[in-house]
Amino acid sequence: MSPQNPLVYVPATVPDDAKFKISPSSFSKFIQTPHDWYRNEVLGEKSFTHSTSTVIGTIVHYCAEMVTKEQMVDTVAINEYIDMLDIHDDYDPAVVREQYIQMAECLVNDYVLDRGFLEAETQHVTEVVPGYYAGGTLDRLEGTKNDCMVVDYKSYSSKTKPKVIPIYYKYQLLVYANILKQNGYNPTRIRLVYINRFINGGTSEKTGKPLKSYPPEVTVLTEVLEDSDFDFIEGLLKLCVDSIKATEKHPELTHIIWHDPRLKV
Repeated sequence: MSPQNPLVYVPATVPDDAKFKISPSSFSKFIQTPHDWYRNEVLGEKSFTHSTSTVIGTIVHYCAEMVTKEQMVDTVAINEYIDMLDIHDDYDPAVVREQYIQMAECLVNDYVLDRGFLEAETQHVTEVVPGYYAGGTLDRLEGTKNDCMVVDYKSYSSKTKPKVIPIYYKYQLLVYANILKQNGYNPTRIRLVYINRFINGGTSEKTGKPLKSYPPEVTVLTEVLEDSDFDFIEGLLKLCVDSIKATEKHPELTHIIWHDPRLKV
């Protein structure tokens, strides 16, 4: 697949002499499963590549970005992206094609259109401590530079609507908010915009009558940021850097630092 394909993820750029870059999207693993984060982000042992859910999410994000920027959605690029990925137990391209159009149309019509924005799909980076950075690509930023809201799109496939921002997504949003704050913005809110898959209810085996189906629907969840949120996430980012440095200085303690006896030297 051509590297110019707009659906291929491009990491945020950091200086050539950077020692490490922390990604907002994976930061929750550092907190919740540090051994996985260390293996994936530091050792480069990336076992997960893609699934039906992540591919649908990528395509829906792309469609929302193009409409936001008043640009054409490239369906050829979408089909190329779907076809270039290896098919395995967790990735079914037929399901992707079946779902993404309805989901993208719902997200665009019910949230993206006629809504003002400050930025979309922009990269932001900040230096946590000398040589160590945090950076990534924002889905969307709304408001003004002096009072803005970090917005992230998420897809799901459940009959139950999400009611709160899950903590693992909140970590991601807080990292983005902290990066923005260090770059002269004033983020005051974070928001998740959920879009669900179409779920066909099918037919009742007992009555033969059709059961309820669940069409794509947008669910918006918003939280106000406090000063304590920034203190909290900045402290965790510095703890992450300290953990990396401690591992380099004391490799014999790797299994203790990252809570995994399998890492014992």
